[in-house]
Formats: sequence, structure tokens, C-alpha cells
Amino acid sequence: MQRASKDFDSNDKITQRQANKHHPLYTTSGQGKYLTGLECKACNLKIEAGALIQSSYTLKSNRATMEEYERLSRYLRKDELKCEKPDCPTQTDDTLQQSFKKRGYTNAGTPRYECNHCKKTTTLGEQTRPQKRPEVNIRLFDLILMHMPMRRVAKHLNISPQTLYDKIDFIHKQCLKFVAERERRLLDGKLKLDRLYLSTDRQIQTTNWTKREDKRNTELYGISTACLTTGYVFAFNFNFDEQLTQAEVEDVAEEHNDNNKPKHHRYTARIWLEKEFALASKKKKPPPQITPYRLGDESEASVKEKLTAVDLESYENIDGDVKLPSKGVLVHNEYTMAGHFLLLKELMQHVEKTRFYMDQDTGMKNAYLSIFKDNILAGTSEGFLLRTSKSFSVDQKRKALAETNKLIKAITGKPRQELSSKEFRGVVNKLIQENLDNLQILEDSPEMWLEYPIATMPEPEKLVSAITNISRFEPEHQANLYRKASLHAVDRFFMQSRRSVNLLERPFTSATNKSRTWHGYSAYNPAMLTKMADIFRVHYNYVKTNDKGETPAMRLGLAKGPVALEKIIYLGKYDRTK
Repeated sequence: MQRASKDFDSNDKITQRQANKHHPLYTTSGQGKYLTGLECKACNLKIEAGALIQSSYTLKSNRATMEEYERLSRYLRKDELKCEKPDCPTQTDDTLQQSFKKRGYTNAGTPRYECNHCKKTTTLGEQTRPQKRPEVNIRLFDLILMHMPMRRVAKHLNISPQTLYDKIDFIHKQCLKFVAERERRLLDGKLKLDRLYLSTDRQIQTTNWTKREDKRNTELYGISTACLTTGYVFAFNFNFDEQLTQAEVEDVAEEHNDNNKPKHHRYTARIWLEKEFALASKKKKPPPQITPYRLGDESEASVKEKLTAVDLESYENIDGDVKLPSKGVLVHNEYTMAGHFLLLKELMQHVEKTRFYMDQDTGMKNAYLSIFKDNILAGTSEGFLLRTSKSFSVDQKRKALAETNKLIKAITGKPRQELSSKEFRGVVNKLIQENLDNLQILEDSPEMWLEYPIATMPEPEKLVSAITNISRFEPEHQANLYRKASLHAVDRFFMQSRRSVNLLERPFTSATNKSRTWHGYSAYNPAMLTKMADIFRVHYNYVKTNDKGETPAMRLGLAKGPVALEKIIYLGKYDRTK
């Protein structure tokens, strides 16, 4: 990944080959056209005890990773007042520092500031136009989170579709400003957190086709991380950038000859190029269908098919039924995952210890290990993978739960309902400790897996694997870490987002369109998915309460009570009425 943003001449390539040849630990190797792998000399790619030992990783661009991180973390950056008047003394005299004083408000209610040197007035951030019907904003916020279709919302509020989408844009911007103000408390260390137990998973969102002649969908991959203790969702990021256009990216790629370079050396490495996407659509097969299944019962054929993927770190379902978005650009999923973990690392820089529980995903695992490397080496972060069964019916879940209750009663002599939380944790820890020396080796995985001893309704059957070195801990400590392993917090967030936001609901497949998906209420513009995801995250964290009247932000310490919608929508607006 050296000098990923610069062109290489022949001398550079020779020097790089020599460095690879003499490096004591690593060398580069080809993994396919335009793909280069970093291979460990010590272990090489081999089979030990029937398990695949992964020692080769596809090289990625550092430049592209930082670009994606800057995109995802942009909402956290504060706007700075700056005088734009060309003849302002501060433009020519470096000894003068810009200073401002408040000077009333704009017609839209935005504070106006006056430069103390040239008396030019300016506003902070993007100027907002006055709204003709601001009284419907709060009602609109409610309706779009009540699973109501967009057309019905517009009809109910008696507003035009354009007004509807303009107001959604306004609400989205206010939500980002609000959550940035709260989450900056994590950055400056005002909120002290001892440790966080976090669950990370991905979901796929699909947009409708826009032309009858091209009935292909666009698929976006969204990655989210939620706190297992409080339920707070720290980020929900999609591999889509609405700030760029495909034509702009293609022009830059042509200028730098990116289509003929290794992917990690491309100036546009972060973005899917048209030629690259077309090749992937022809050559890449859909991921193996391994559900429904019982853990450990995957067929040998599905395992081999899974292992033939060229780049397991960034596997995306690119085939003839998907296309690039008509607006905005599609980001390579592995860079969004890396940017996601970089954002989390920034938000959690003052947290003493972090524990990540992630869905089994090679790209997710590698992104975590790469970004949190220093924390892992310092012993302040641990990572685990989870492999869960998705095929259980409700009756099967209840049966598994009944078997767990019988097991607990046999051990303790008391029904599970009569056990205190401390007693129940002790039983589970004891069962886990008994299995610490009997970890499973799966054919398609380099990890060692522990079979979780009890069943729950959300996760009736699962395997857990530690991807960091936890053997330094006492068995009781190890059992505690395994016991907490769950994806329930992030899966609950995904489930509620689909049930609350019409645009985020799952599409359906009909038998008459050759398995292509269509959802009558789904979005045509992928940007709407990312905006609605941001809006729902803020509502889920700060507004929506549980049975005890608490929000995730309250439990985390970022709020003292449920936040009224007015405080979000009118953040920084109409201050003169307060």
C-alpha cells in the first residue's frame, strides 16, 4: 500500500519487488487481474488440523481508506466562521486573527455574525431558506417513522412531493447537527466510559430500478455497531457517496489511467468504476446459499464454493441483476467497513476497553484487526466472531429454550425463573469453562469456535470465536467474554428500522420477474436510504423509549431524558424565541 496515491515508474516497481523479496515477514503475490495479496512468509497458505489458515490478504489503498473515513466522520466536524470578503484585512495580514460578534438573524432564523475587521456579515454553515410551512415539520418527522409511504405522507400533510423531500433534507441536516453536538462529548472526553461491549453486523438495502429498459436493482451494504449494554447505535454507514457523480469519477480514473493499474494503486480505489463493475458482474458468482442450516452442517460443496472467492475480504454480490446507482457513486464495501471502524475508534478514543462481537465476515474481521491493531496489542480491545443459525422457526426456538431451561434446572435444582441474574451468569460461565478446552475447528474457517451452551429466543444456536488473544486471561474472565457474545443489539436496531421506516423495509421477489426484486414503496434514489437511516438512528437513540421510559442515549450518558423532536428539528434555529 506504499504511495497508493501516486503513479509508479519502472524503477519504483523494481525497488518494490526487491523490498518484497528481502522483507523478513511478508511478500506480495498475485491474486487475480489487478489484485495483489500480502502473503506471510512464516506460515504461507496451508491446512492445519483440517482448518484453513489465512495468511494472504488483499492489499488496500490507505488513501481510499482515509477518504472514506473522512466522508463518514464529516458530520462530527465543526463549521468555522470565516470572513470571505476579498479586501478584509485578515486576508492580507497574517498577524490579524479573525474575530466576530453576533449581529441578529437571517429570515430563516439562522444566527448572523459580523467581522470585527471589515464589518462584513456572514452565517455559520450552510444557509437555510425560509420555510413556508414549518408547522408540519414535527408531524412529518413522526409520519416518516411510522412506516407510512412517502406519497401518503405528502397527501396527509397536503404538501407537494418536492416540498416533502426538501423537508426530509432539512430534518436530516438537523439530525446530523444534533447528534454531532452530543457525540462530540465522546471526542473531548467529557463522558467517561470504562468499557463498551459492542455488536457489529451488516444488512443489504435495495433500490428500485428507474428505467423499464434496465430492470436491475442497486444494492447498498450498510454496516452498524450498537452497544450491547445500552443499545446505543454509534454508526450506521452505507457504501454510497451522493456527493460525487459517476461521470466525475470516470474522468479522474481516465486521467490517472486507473483501469490499467492494480486496484490498491488507483487514485479512485474507493469507488466502483464502470469497467470494473461490468467485469465483476460477468465473472463473480453469487455467494453460496448456506441457509437454512444447522451449525457445522454446511455441505462440502458450499464450503468449497465459498473458498473459491478471489477476495473474501470484500465479497459483494455483484451479478447481472444489479447495477451502479443512477445518482451518486457506489463505494467498495471493504473501504466502508474500514472507514466505519476508524469512525468508531475516534468516538471511543477515551473508552478504557472495547469488546467487539461481529458477524462472521472476513472483511469485517480484517477491518477491525487493521484499525484497532494498536488497541489490541495494548490489551484494551478484544474481538469475537459469531456464527448463528437463521433458519429456526418460532416453535423451534421455544423448543431450544425449553431444553436450556431443563439443563439449568438439572444443574441448579431450581427453575430458571427463580435464579437471580448473578446465579444465572454463574451457571452459564460454568458451562462455558467446561468447553474452553474443546473448541471446534471448522473446515471453512481459520478460527477456533466455542459452541454457546444455552439458547435464547433471538439467538437459539450460535458459535463464538475469539480473534484476539484472550488466553492470557483467567478461565473465569474468558468465560465472561464468551458469555456476553451476541448480535442482538444491532439486529434489534435493524429489525426496528425495517418496521419503522417504509423505505428500509425488505423488498419482495415475485415469480414473474425472474427473481428480480421490486418494492412498491422502496426508494429510487439511494441517497434517500442513507438519509432515512441517519434520521432513524437519531430517533432510536434519543427519542424512542423502552418500557422503563429510557432511551439508549440516556443509558449511555449522552442525554438526561427523552429528547423532544422540537429540540432536534430546531437545533440552532429561532434562538430569539427561546
